[in-house]
Amino acid sequence: MLTVDTNVWARAHLNDDVRQSRLARQVIQTACKGEGIFIPLVVLAELCWVLSSVWDKERVADTLERIFSTDGVTIESHALAERALKESRTGGAGFADRLIAEVAFAEGVREILTFDKAFARQPRVRRLH
Repeated sequence: MLTVDTNVWARAHLNDDVRQSRLARQVIQTACKGEGIFIPLVVLAELCWVLSSVWDKERVADTLERIFSTDGVTIESHALAERALKESRTGGAGFADRLIAEVAFAEGVREILTFDKAFARQPRVRRLH
């Protein structure tokens, strides 16, 4: 199994550099058919931020969902990532914020503090004023 950096995933989906985008898709496809790809949670969060700078929330969520269901892809803490994606679709917070919450609460955190108004509307998340 191997891991590819966030910029490889971003190139594969954004098509913002013809040569690198083609290479990224080829590497990902070959790895998925072969030894597989492991995606750390931090790569998912970074990819969400990169894609969100160009795409709307729905398209980002759809893309993450496709990645999650791709044969040959293994997601770190898959259940937490799935829950974060589901919650980001139904709540006001984005995927990266929901991922932070899911990981923190799974580790026993009782409350998250933030300056982010949208994130603060989530359960057990409090906004600092």
